[in-house]
Amino acid sequence: MDRSLWLHDYELKEFPPLEDDLEVDVLVIGGGITGIISTYLLRDEGVKVALIEQKRLMHGTTSFTTGKLTIQHDIIYQELLKKHGLEKTRLYLDSHLEAFQFIKNTINELNIACDYEERTSFIYTQSPKEIPKLIKEVEAYQQLNIPYLENPPLNLPFAVEGVLGVTNQAHFHVVKYLQAIVKELEDQGDIYIYENTKVLHVKEEDDICVTFLENGRKVRSRYVILASHYPVNDTLNSYFMKLKPMMAYVVAAYYDKDFTDGDYINIEKPTRSIRTHPYQDKRILILAGEGHQCGHTSNDKKHYQNLSDFGRMYFNMDTPLFMWSTQDYETFDKLPYIGAINKNNPRILLTTGFKKWGMLTSTLSAMLCRDIILNKKNAYHDLYSPCRLTDKLTGKFFVYNISGVGRLIGDRLKTYNKSWSIEPGKGKIISFRGKKYGIYKDEQGETYIVLAICPHLKCILTFNNEHKTYDCPCHGSRFNYKGEYLDGPAIVNLKRIKATKK
Repeated sequence: MDRSLWLHDYELKEFPPLEDDLEVDVLVIGGGITGIISTYLLRDEGVKVALIEQKRLMHGTTSFTTGKLTIQHDIIYQELLKKHGLEKTRLYLDSHLEAFQFIKNTINELNIACDYEERTSFIYTQSPKEIPKLIKEVEAYQQLNIPYLENPPLNLPFAVEGVLGVTNQAHFHVVKYLQAIVKELEDQGDIYIYENTKVLHVKEEDDICVTFLENGRKVRSRYVILASHYPVNDTLNSYFMKLKPMMAYVVAAYYDKDFTDGDYINIEKPTRSIRTHPYQDKRILILAGEGHQCGHTSNDKKHYQNLSDFGRMYFNMDTPLFMWSTQDYETFDKLPYIGAINKNNPRILLTTGFKKWGMLTSTLSAMLCRDIILNKKNAYHDLYSPCRLTDKLTGKFFVYNISGVGRLIGDRLKTYNKSWSIEPGKGKIISFRGKKYGIYKDEQGETYIVLAICPHLKCILTFNNEHKTYDCPCHGSRFNYKGEYLDGPAIVNLKRIKATKK
């Protein structure tokens, strides 16, 4: 099971579910960094805003990141320049610089103790074949006037062929930061925060948004911000075709190796993201990487093992104290979606597609959504609009969607296990009388059986024995072993089949 450093030994206040109808100016759906900062910014403008979360605040993607604050998003700038040109790439950079400054200013203004540490951020390669990419990124930095360090002397425990650094970047403890923001909201009074409140659908009619909850209640508002990772309101918008679901893994442990303390990420595969963090009067090493498309592996244990092996080999890292994974979405033009979900629903705002760099992108999302709602001019409105065409005018868009169709058809031709027998603590997909079922037996011998067909577009699910989840290989919907919905476009739970204790 995932065990995040950011949630360890950190007690968070619980909020009640929403059990009555509600009317506000703005409803924010999703209690991660985007939702909390959106609520904070709007409340500061005197807007009556409510925040609702399907589970607990900060228990989604936000608490399963590496907590890096940097404009150095891998080797992205050469790609953005090639696809979008200098003006739009400059806007991308400026928007993230503004988000960085907002976080820094907020920490100082509210005196938030969140382990904020400034560091130089580095991208590096150990492969001579990747040097041309690094050179192109240097050229991109020059066009954008980004101050940089090229091949600075570093004390690293492994050889590198090339390094590109940016000074005055940072990392922090995201939960401590957000908890302080939530407390500030509470101190202002008249707060509307609800947990364990699931949204089924949002409808916009006559300039009013009506949000329908699972418990039958409704929320009326002038605007809705979908800060729910994947948009809960995907009817007729087909965002499952525009968002690629990707998994990443993190291990954290004590280590015994002196090296130049910075935030690192390589440009080759497999990805290796490296940073340190204070923990119990010492420092621990945080390693991340091993990315892959959701549903395309049946056992994540090997990914944790690969990261641990890397840590032991180069940093004398101990057995991991924490291991966690996260799912995030990528767009096909490398730009997030921020703005009206479609042209016919300008009051339903979408924020997603952060491609694993959500600490800054989520913050600029909140700032842009605030300006849209307040009808303020924002230079980044068109760049991040979900209605743009550049996200679909790419070969990767067509390859991804063709591969999804391939899984939908191909998995039906595969041979599946037909035995109902299973060991405690294990799960699998079986075929019985022409149907596919998921079966899982817990350590106490209780068996859970579900129909292993994704409710979204009927793809056959895979079972992940490390996380005890059913994952959709087509579009990234995820469910726990009981069949309860976790993430992705499916929204509803899997069909449960009655099982007995054995």
